[in-house]
Amino acid sequence: MKDWFPLTSYEFYAYLTSGMVVLAAADRAFMGSMLASHTDWTVVIAVFWTAMAYLVGHIVAIPSSAIFEHLIAKRVLRDPSAVILGLQPQRLREHCFGTFARAKEYEPFPLDYRAAIVTKLARVLNVAEPDIQPDAAFQCAFTLARSIADSASRMDNFLNQYGFCRNVSFANLIAAALLAMLACRTGAQIDVLLAVGAGVLTLGLFIRFIKFYAAYTREVYRAFNKVC
Repeated sequence: MKDWFPLTSYEFYAYLTSGMVVLAAADRAFMGSMLASHTDWTVVIAVFWTAMAYLVGHIVAIPSSAIFEHLIAKRVLRDPSAVILGLQPQRLREHCFGTFARAKEYEPFPLDYRAAIVTKLARVLNVAEPDIQPDAAFQCAFTLARSIADSASRMDNFLNQYGFCRNVSFANLIAAALLAMLACRTGAQIDVLLAVGAGVLTLGLFIRFIKFYAAYTREVYRAFNKVC
């Protein structure tokens, strides 16, 4: 972002956009599209609703992180570290997700390459290779990876992208629920289409979230391998 812009790139993409999605759905579901149809926007009103969207985006980020990242991406699916380094065997669900999403970032490193990284991690962590835990491996590698400037820059870029996709995906999930309830109440075709559209965006952006989350993790281990 430009120096004069009051928000960082992450705040703009991950918070403001997701907040706007939820506000737009709530406006349609509860206020009869009052905001969408409003034409007399003053600077004060625009700033107020932008601030509200930013605050809503922060609130959305809480369940987004808890459910999408820490529950689904690390519990329902294997932790990206476990998949990429081969610390745990891939189950059918990981294979199916990788095939469906066509996300090569969510595939293991080549055998020799990941074996070298795991050996270095075991040495730094002072544990046997079979005892390495995904979270411990990531935390160990992350600190050293940040010491390489170009890798840190790429990691920040992936962080912005996966944060945006995760939060806006969850915001669209909320929007889909609100619009589906509205469609059941009104029976209007436009409300059905809006609900379906929000659902499609939820799935598409969730897939992108996993893709960039895995790319972020891969970059951490690539940089770690360079340093050690």
